[in-house]
Amino acid sequence: MIRYDPCLIIKRLVVKRGTAVLYDEAFHCGVNVIRGDNSSGKSTIMNFLFFGLGGDLDRSAWSEHALLCEHVWLEAEFNGNPAVLRRQIDVSSQSAMEIFGGRYEQSVSAPIEAWKRYPYARSKSQESFSQAIFRLLDMPDVAVEGTSSITIHQILRLLYADQLSPTESLFRFEGYDPENLREAVGNLLCGAFDTEIYELQQLKRTKEREFTEASAELKSIFRVIGGGDESMTLDWIEQRRKTLVDERESLSTRLLVAEEAFYSSQSSEKITMQAQKELYKQVQKLQLDIRQNQAEVDSLEFELSDSAAFIRTLNSRLEALRDADLATEVVGTARFGICPACYAEVVDHEHTVSACHLCKTPLDTERARERIVGIINELSIQVRQSERLQEIRADRLKAFQAQLSALQGTWRMKAKELADLSSVPTSKAREEIRDLQRRLGYIDKSIEDIEGQVKLANKIGDLAAKKAQLDQDIQSLGIRISGLQLSQTDRLRTAKASIEKNIIEILRGDLKRQDSFENPEHVQFSFAKNTITVDEHTYFSASSRVVLKAAFLVGFLEAALQDRKFRHPRFLMIDITEDKGIEQARSHNFQKQVIEISDRAQVEHQVILATAMPWPGIRPELFVGRHSTRQQGTLGFLPRKVDSTEQA
Repeated sequence: MIRYDPCLIIKRLVVKRGTAVLYDEAFHCGVNVIRGDNSSGKSTIMNFLFFGLGGDLDRSAWSEHALLCEHVWLEAEFNGNPAVLRRQIDVSSQSAMEIFGGRYEQSVSAPIEAWKRYPYARSKSQESFSQAIFRLLDMPDVAVEGTSSITIHQILRLLYADQLSPTESLFRFEGYDPENLREAVGNLLCGAFDTEIYELQQLKRTKEREFTEASAELKSIFRVIGGGDESMTLDWIEQRRKTLVDERESLSTRLLVAEEAFYSSQSSEKITMQAQKELYKQVQKLQLDIRQNQAEVDSLEFELSDSAAFIRTLNSRLEALRDADLATEVVGTARFGICPACYAEVVDHEHTVSACHLCKTPLDTERARERIVGIINELSIQVRQSERLQEIRADRLKAFQAQLSALQGTWRMKAKELADLSSVPTSKAREEIRDLQRRLGYIDKSIEDIEGQVKLANKIGDLAAKKAQLDQDIQSLGIRISGLQLSQTDRLRTAKASIEKNIIEILRGDLKRQDSFENPEHVQFSFAKNTITVDEHTYFSASSRVVLKAAFLVGFLEAALQDRKFRHPRFLMIDITEDKGIEQARSHNFQKQVIEISDRAQVEHQVILATAMPWPGIRPELFVGRHSTRQQGTLGFLPRKVDSTEQA
């Protein structure tokens, strides 16, 4: 049997109170039937499955006996990879989840460090268990505008028909339920929620925010410098700098002539080198600071480059792990026709699939697959931590680069002063020298200001260029998003048509109890509105609403088994086969339809049915556990009298 990913298969459910095991049953691919009398605890087991997978249960959904239990252990296969989920039973339902990569037998004796603990809600420093499960299923982590990200609970609401939800609703009932969230979940499972669209929309919003920030920064700069912003170009500033430099050279020449004239007159002024010595010390100190700063910049740039290569390696390992199963299926076990040591022909006498056909060493492929889940989680954590460190390094690099630029500017100015003083280590007649030195100081200050204007002009130019590039990127992203949305619309139309076709076939196979079900032509459903109609009819009997809801869920699953583009996890739970007074024959007929659909499927899947009146034609291997009664319920408590109000 082939597998379409995502694929979720429950293999075992264990419910404990302390060390006591109150429920322990194995599940299998295909149809699983949990049977028992009314009020014997079938719905409790279904709720444990829902909760163990990450679903939320409010206080009214927990039975009295369920609250006496402490932990739910759930062994499952995510895209063929085994993992054990463990949650503590909590009335608030928002308890954390622990995940172990492997089978239940190994998890029981595994050390605590082999488990990874995930909180109910995500944070900046830690991901939630929904994100971990989505990663194991290779499903996108999707955020919905105006709400939080889609969680595994929201996915399970469209995979579980429970007894407490209205039968006219497609989704399991809960209080806060925005339309755009329901629509996003439905589209995602149909394979119509293109992750590239979401990523591009996020990128477009980021660029729009950057465009707004750049525009605001430009306006602030222009407001500060007044109306001269149009003339503040690099050409104008460079011309201004050249004029000041020429003027400075002219003043320096005049100063040199004046001092020579002073000494030729044998002035009594003493020559001193103190100013040159002090300035030389300053230049040396600046050079040392520049070297140290440059070393920090070089070190950080190397760390950034090295870490980027490390992150790319981790991501490639993650991709390789996800492709491991596919490679195993395609390549299979390596076999030699010729011995690589002696070149003799290899003859297979007693070949077994569990050992190397050459050296007969046993192959432990199951353990290798069990480790995949743990390795994926470890690598993902390393990637996230490395990316956070990269952000810190980038900020430090930016700070050091700014400091280096400032030091270099100061060094150039001091070096120029030192060169001037070294050429004329003397003075001249007091008045003329003082005047020339004052003018020279003014020119130096003007040149220093020019450096600031260059930075400002560069910033204005960079911001203007950034705005132009951002505007171009925003336009390109808008065109790309529009094209993908058109393709997404086509995909959703195809998926809904397939689901509709399957629902119609199931309704036509129903017993003759509802006129509109006998030969329907169209079935319309809306994830956003949480509604379904048959040939525009919206009113049905209570029992027919049960059949219609179940037909929708089974039709949705069947469509996912026929088309690998669905992101439906090929998993379904139904606990409404006897609700609203549905007669036994009609319930039996529906169970028969579900089993026939499952038997025809060539793709791995799982359906879990809870019923008090199983169809007599159900094969024994489809049953899970024993037939429970009110005296001996599904949970392994001592036999006792069960209150008539206890939930089924």
